[in-house]
Amino acid sequence: MAVNPYLLTLFGGAAETSTAMSPGETVAFYNQSLKNADKETERLRADPMVKRDLATLFKAIDKAKSPEELLRNPEARRVLMQGLGLADQVENAGLAIKALTSDPTQKDSLARQLPDARWAGAAEQLGFAKDGLAKLKDPEFRAVIADGLVEYKRLTAISDRSQVVADALVIQARPDTKPDIYTVLGDKVMRRVATTVAGLPSELALQSVEAQARSLSARFDTEQLADPKKREKLIQRYLVTASSNGFSLSV
Repeated sequence: MAVNPYLLTLFGGAAETSTAMSPGETVAFYNQSLKNADKETERLRADPMVKRDLATLFKAIDKAKSPEELLRNPEARRVLMQGLGLADQVENAGLAIKALTSDPTQKDSLARQLPDARWAGAAEQLGFAKDGLAKLKDPEFRAVIADGLVEYKRLTAISDRSQVVADALVIQARPDTKPDIYTVLGDKVMRRVATTVAGLPSELALQSVEAQARSLSARFDTEQLADPKKREKLIQRYLVTASSNGFSLSV
């Protein structure tokens, strides 16, 4: 199953929650996680807690009279936002309501104005501004949310053991498109991978965005993220470099 692109920015948990692994152990865990992805996905689809979460969300959707009412429901909001790749924003109820109900086709909408592109992507997926709750009542779209929730659970479990491996997996599953340097800098996972492989210090974050872009562009070719063969070589370098040097989330 392909990773929802909006999940790519989620895994920014504390480094101390991950198990310290040698480069060899990190590569082995990455390979094991790839091999077991389908099996683990099926296990999570059948997991009683996942089923309960989805049942809670779908019941709330059926009862809600508007997107705003749905998003004011804490449990429904949690499950929905996990499935959309916005799990780290669950507590921002006010922002969620305003951003997700704004019209992403309008450049001046809140979803488009926010620097985090996930809001615009999620608002576009949901279609609240145009169609209200209609898309969330469609069985096919509910399946998309369910898949997103399952993938969130799977990657969270992996990140609890190794943030480096979780990063590598979302990079491995990203689409074959070349991001610009500002997109890389604005995405937690791509930023970690690129700056680690480029050998840039954590102090990079103290510079202006333009200065960061110049520094990273001089040492990192974003084409590596678009080409599958180059991407796999990049992943292997990241797995070894990050686990050899000690992992930091400061960048």
